[in-house]
Amino acid sequence: MSNYRIWSELNSDVLKLILERLDIISNLRARCVCKNWYRVCKQISSVQDTFPWVIIFPPKRPKSNSCHLFNPQENKFYKLSNLGKDFSANRCIATSGSWLLMLDIRSSLYVLNLFTRETIDLPPLESHQGRLRVMRFEDNTFSFLINQSYSYIDATKALSQTKAVLWVDEKTKDYIVVWSIGLFYIMFTRRGNDSWREIPTREGPESLHGCQDLVYKENKLYVLTCQNQIRILNFSQELPRAIPENVHHDPFKYESQWRSKIGVTVSGDVLLVWNRLNQIFKILKLNVEEGTWDKVDSLGGESWITDLGVTVPAIEETKPNSIYYTCSGNKFVYCGDVSTQSLERFPNFNTNFNFGYA
Repeated sequence: MSNYRIWSELNSDVLKLILERLDIISNLRARCVCKNWYRVCKQISSVQDTFPWVIIFPPKRPKSNSCHLFNPQENKFYKLSNLGKDFSANRCIATSGSWLLMLDIRSSLYVLNLFTRETIDLPPLESHQGRLRVMRFEDNTFSFLINQSYSYIDATKALSQTKAVLWVDEKTKDYIVVWSIGLFYIMFTRRGNDSWREIPTREGPESLHGCQDLVYKENKLYVLTCQNQIRILNFSQELPRAIPENVHHDPFKYESQWRSKIGVTVSGDVLLVWNRLNQIFKILKLNVEEGTWDKVDSLGGESWITDLGVTVPAIEETKPNSIYYTCSGNKFVYCGDVSTQSLERFPNFNTNFNFGYA
């Protein structure tokens, strides 16, 4: 214990000189030593924290308990091992910093820290409270009881339409998980809860029903509805509440349906992108006062990582005024230049991957 106190109370200037020599992976692990190390590590890696890295998952066969991390700033791969015996068979559906939201082969959800291997088991889906009741069978398919009638849904098919967001506080380990099954059923849980709770998707105007995409930032959940409109919920209290800035205007009402995604900028503006591979794309910004969408001609010095739902300052390897998104089962990355409307495809990683932050 005495040695622990000596290391944890090491002079900040001396500690900074030591930690500055670490690569990004060692830096992330050093953060977990104590609060003082966490503070110093964050100070010396503030630039790295704004840059997304790529988590490359192993193929399902043969079984593997490891993955690779690619840091574009260093143009370097790192191998992370001992992530669980069934890791290669599990699926990552959301990230938050160094934490992953994982769905295992038994259709159970858990949260995993890539660097410390710490895991947080989430409540079983059967614990869900709301008008939707979930029953699990031995083959991990589910039966949904909706309005007193059964609807049998294959888990694999339902997961093809899954959207999820994860938020974890690195210091307190508080967390919030929001997960949709299909297009019309959204549930959430947070630290201290022993069950999932429903977020009603059929309340209010018809235009605010359903879920195409989810983004969570600063206690607000942004839901892109099935009619390309935004529903905003405040998560600052125990139960989420809808707030007045819901937008009922559909900017693409009279245009053919393409792929739509939402995101939040560094300054907090809400963006909506509408695109198709090898086609031009449109970016709109939410006008909160008018409740409408304004066309965006430039992202300035930021890059939009659509899989993370946020923009980041464009530094070194990322291009300013560009949008990054994945396709074909998360095996390809496309970068679109907002000014020229040109698309560039990055080399594939031959397996699934996700973006993440340090």
